[in-house]
Amino acid sequence: MIDDGEANEIKRDYLDILESLLKLIHAKAKEKGLDPSKDVHIYSSSSKVYQGTLGESPSKNLLTSTIVENLKKALSDPKNSQGAISIKIGNEKVFHIKNGEVLTDKLGLAPPSQPNKFVSNERIYSVEALQKQVKVLQSKLQAQQKLVESIKETQQTPESLSKLIDQVAEMGKSLEKQQQLIENTQKALEKVNERSLPQIQNTVLQNWVGTVENQVKQTAKNVFERLLDALTPEVTKLRKEIASLKSQVNQQVTSLKDEVKYQTDSVRNELNQQVNNLTEELRTQVDGVKNTVEQKMKGVQSAIDNTRIELRAAVDDVKGQAIEQSVKAMLNILGKDNPDGSKSFKSTNFDFERLGDNVIVRAKNGETVLTDGVLSPNVSEKQLQALDKVQSVVDMHHQIENNAQQNSEFRAIKR
Repeated sequence: MIDDGEANEIKRDYLDILESLLKLIHAKAKEKGLDPSKDVHIYSSSSKVYQGTLGESPSKNLLTSTIVENLKKALSDPKNSQGAISIKIGNEKVFHIKNGEVLTDKLGLAPPSQPNKFVSNERIYSVEALQKQVKVLQSKLQAQQKLVESIKETQQTPESLSKLIDQVAEMGKSLEKQQQLIENTQKALEKVNERSLPQIQNTVLQNWVGTVENQVKQTAKNVFERLLDALTPEVTKLRKEIASLKSQVNQQVTSLKDEVKYQTDSVRNELNQQVNNLTEELRTQVDGVKNTVEQKMKGVQSAIDNTRIELRAAVDDVKGQAIEQSVKAMLNILGKDNPDGSKSFKSTNFDFERLGDNVIVRAKNGETVLTDGVLSPNVSEKQLQALDKVQSVVDMHHQIENNAQQNSEFRAIKR
């Protein structure tokens, strides 16, 4: 039979366990960004058995030692828990377990359910799953290595090398992603090792909570060590092999680029030389044609000039002779007989003189305009126009004489 002292000790243990659980829920809620000042609601099956806030008297407390034990077992050993326990903060359900299966654990109250996995708000990655992913990368790497070896023996196109570069780069990205998954898992495990629970005064409860916490940390430590032992060497080796593969591919690409550049430069130089030669030849031919055309144009121009000069000379010669005949006729009509046997006549612009068959026309300034039927090269257009009128004077005189003769003959007939 339990005496009063033992009953009081059991009650204190039950109350201490309840307080420690409430402190744990309060700390986890604060860590996850929930409002810890809201009431905590605890349900056993579908019945609410507790409602209250840490540090204050609960508004409802129907908890029994049996329910508290079930709650403790649900949080420390959920796989062996029986019945249903759920916890709410305000109206939000943060924990729910039913017959050993954790259905909701937003605060991370329950320990890891398997020794090789870590449960957090991050995705769960087992060591075996990570190892499998590393092996897949190793298999891809071996296939790429064989492809690189085949490239060394056969001529490759820029397109095939570009495709290979993309494949190696993609494999490097996969390795980086895999490394990030491993690092995230390691960080999550480190957080488990670093976390601490609120200080508990009850010795029995403190020992129990400490045992559970140590088990969680030991599990995380084992997983962490397995990650280091199983994956680190493989990932390091894989990283080096990918770096080596990238280097080989880059060397192949550089070699191909150099070869293409050399061939391109050779073709460009040869083409430039041919273009220069053709340009020079065309320039020589064009210059020759240009010179020939210029020479012929000069010859034509010279012939034109000579023809013009000859034509002008012929015209001047004919005009000079015509003017001379007009002047002779005028002097016969208007000329004054001089003692030396010459005839002369002076008009407004010229002095006319005839000695024998020689006719001389001078301008008023004394310059000779016409001599022996040849016009002076200095004769002006105005002077030529004036000399052309001499024939008009001769024609007018002849018309007058003809009219007078006709009148005389007419009068003689009338008589």
